[in-house]
Amino acid sequence: MDGDSPDTATLYYDDGSISVVGRMINVGRPYNQTYNLASIVGTAYGSESAGLGQILWCVISAFGILFGVVSIRNMPVFGVTIACMSAAVLWKIVKGSSRPYVELKFGGLNNQLLYMKKLSHAAQLADAINMAIQDMHTPPEPGQPVYNPIFPDPADPVSRNPIFSRN
Repeated sequence: MDGDSPDTATLYYDDGSISVVGRMINVGRPYNQTYNLASIVGTAYGSESAGLGQILWCVISAFGILFGVVSIRNMPVFGVTIACMSAAVLWKIVKGSSRPYVELKFGGLNNQLLYMKKLSHAAQLADAINMAIQDMHTPPEPGQPVYNPIFPDPADPVSRNPIFSRN
């Protein structure tokens, strides 16, 4: 068999945490998961959009900052604490609202999201997965051996019906 087939250890993508090798996607620590490329229908990538919950937390955090700043005059420790905690929550919401991801589509409702640090890395991973899927479905090169399929003998009723056996 040719060494360029995806059955061998063809490396399509590797960033130290996620690798696409041959017919598998390996996700390292902390998840340690493996996905079979044959079960993946397609991929998509992008950044998460802010949902209603994130917008609500942003509004609550903004009011917390305002309340903390107003409370500093009468209760300085309490006001600074509330303002800093609200600012931290707001920072986490804003920072986490635009996480790039690659979606592995399995043809059902159990799609998986792989989160990345940069959108360019997500695009590279999605392209590598699509290339590996395409290579997996590419027909063999001319001159490679073709195995003859096994068909039952039409004259032998035992070989046509697996319920009967010759024992």
